[in-house]
Amino acid sequence: MQPVENFQSFYNTTLRPKLKKIDAQRQAIVDKIKLYGAVGIGGGLVLLFFKAGMFPLIIVGAGLYFFYQHHAKAFRETYKQNVIRTMITAAGLTYDHNSRIQQSEYEKSKLFLKKINRYYGDDYVSGVVGKTAIRFSEVFTQYEQNNGDEKTLETIFRGILFIADFNKEFAGETIVLPDVSESALGGFGSFLQSLNYARPQLVKLEDPDFEKNFVVYGTDQVEARYILSPALMQRIVEFKTRTAARVSLSFIDSHVYIAIPINKNLFEAPSLFKSIDNYKQLSEYNGYIQMCVNIVELLDLNTRIWSKD
Repeated sequence: MQPVENFQSFYNTTLRPKLKKIDAQRQAIVDKIKLYGAVGIGGGLVLLFFKAGMFPLIIVGAGLYFFYQHHAKAFRETYKQNVIRTMITAAGLTYDHNSRIQQSEYEKSKLFLKKINRYYGDDYVSGVVGKTAIRFSEVFTQYEQNNGDEKTLETIFRGILFIADFNKEFAGETIVLPDVSESALGGFGSFLQSLNYARPQLVKLEDPDFEKNFVVYGTDQVEARYILSPALMQRIVEFKTRTAARVSLSFIDSHVYIAIPINKNLFEAPSLFKSIDNYKQLSEYNGYIQMCVNIVELLDLNTRIWSKD
């Protein structure tokens, strides 16, 4: 695994030679687009001068658009296969940019109950960290909102959905969601939480810091406390602080599901018209990879409990 603190060295020795080669290919494509564009538009303007109408310019524009789309797709494929894959394999994981966490797994997590009308995702990463199997991908879900005669798509979740084997066996379901009502409304907020009929019963815990940040629902009060030990609650609060995001977790079928909201596309190739030799962007991507790998250590998932192998 490539530690974050060594990323500068990894970038200089491993990534930069690849970036220079791909950037030369990118520049050659851009030069062709500019040349074909100049010739095509120039020829179209000449025909327009001779009263040939706008049709030649429309044909030129359409041709340039499809030429750009074809090469932009190939460039994106090259970038992800040669740059992003190299970063992820350096962390000891496997990568498939065309795959994603399946919608059935998203629904199984029970982190978001709203009916989905659109489900997107890519950049699937999987592997084993210590004793713990993990997998995650970018996920983007939307629902259809009716506004009279107009329908709009509203976002349910956009970010990373992370799934890992949990280090304890359990049979029930425990859901940990960001707490808004209690922190804002105190005891009345706690009463409102208990009226969330779409969820299992409210679970009250003894950690005041955790209770300020999260609300917990579970099918089994005793099992929820067995899963959410004092140490794990502290670790979850620390994880939320580190990510500065409204993370959600669920513990179902001896797995932990973690939704980390991120309002941007991850691991995307730069614009075809910009240099790809961008240390800042790649360092940010490396940070997301390390964040997901480090969840195992932060939540102490490699410490196996009793019968869990």
